[in-house]
Amino acid sequence: MPGDAMATVAERGRTPLTLEEGIALLTLFPEILVKNKCFSLGGSRCGDRRVPALWISKRAPKLGWCWEGNPHTWLGMASAGARHA
Repeated sequence: MPGDAMATVAERGRTPLTLEEGIALLTLFPEILVKNKCFSLGGSRCGDRRVPALWISKRAPKLGWCWEGNPHTWLGMASAGARHA
């Protein structure tokens, strides 16, 4: 669940990626997005139950959102250990 994942990310001293960071990451490393191993972008949540995510559907990358509370075993939470300007 996204809430649990965000708590784990915070406990590890990491921060969730934003939409912009996720898209930038995929632009540089497109091979990281594979079917059944996709990720949420919790750094861009807007306070409701939607969680932005990147996934593969019909052999193509998709950007959208999933509902908080819907279990998706194939959907992780992308995070960063540090950010550099």
